[in-house]
Amino acid sequence: MITEGKFAITFFLAYILLTLASFQDFQRLAGIWDKGTRCAFVCVSLLATWFLPHSSVTARSAFLGALFGTAVIVSVGEAPWCYFGWYLASLSLFHFSEYAMVAIYSPNKLSVDSFLLNHSPEYQIAAFASWVEFALELWLLPQIKNIFIVSSVGLLLMVGGDALRKLAMITAASNFTHLIQTKKDENHVLVSNGIYGICRHPGYAGWFWWSAGTQVTLANPVCLVGYIWASWKFFEDRIHDEEITLIQFFGDKYIEYQKNVPASGVPFVKGFNVLTALAEKDR
Repeated sequence: MITEGKFAITFFLAYILLTLASFQDFQRLAGIWDKGTRCAFVCVSLLATWFLPHSSVTARSAFLGALFGTAVIVSVGEAPWCYFGWYLASLSLFHFSEYAMVAIYSPNKLSVDSFLLNHSPEYQIAAFASWVEFALELWLLPQIKNIFIVSSVGLLLMVGGDALRKLAMITAASNFTHLIQTKKDENHVLVSNGIYGICRHPGYAGWFWWSAGTQVTLANPVCLVGYIWASWKFFEDRIHDEEITLIQFFGDKYIEYQKNVPASGVPFVKGFNVLTALAEKDR
């Protein structure tokens, strides 16, 4: 693994432990540093990571590790805040593991953008909107935030969706990319084995279900509808454009793959079909 990846994993794990430790009562430290002082130390040390080697990576990894550690603490608390802890844990792990997977399996494509924290302004606005909805409904309608079975289903969707996406990244290895390729790399091959033998775009399918799961976990009815629609629309356009490119790269080989694996992975998204496109053009 390249150096940036090693720094990322080290600081992610270190700040999980550091954050968990800051909330514990250690006999030796209790008389020296109270919990507030220890938490302040974590915050100050996070700022200090910007002055370390590979600062853009270490700072983000440390922040995500601290967020995951905080999420674990919140998760063992009382409902409905424990459900918000589940969400935060999944959110931080999702973004860190995106970077880690690229670092391990496709290091030549690794960049700070691999965290996907700056995926798009729309993505950031959607995340903020989900926090606002959770807070407002917890205040106005607390009963809808305390339904264990609903949040448990959301947790399963988050875990299953993220696992599906990471399985796709592992299977595709160096062929996986966060961006649509416009030029075929020399070592780029068509991956059709493993999970790709079941659906053509398991990475997108995993993200779709993970995204929906975050809002089920939070019991956010408004954002759930918005997330499903926005994610579905994004992946419909993305898969359509990507399959045009893949047909250009692999020709009949990809068309045959489409026939053998008709499911795109995202519900009701068919992708680009050459025969359908020609038929519509002749009309």
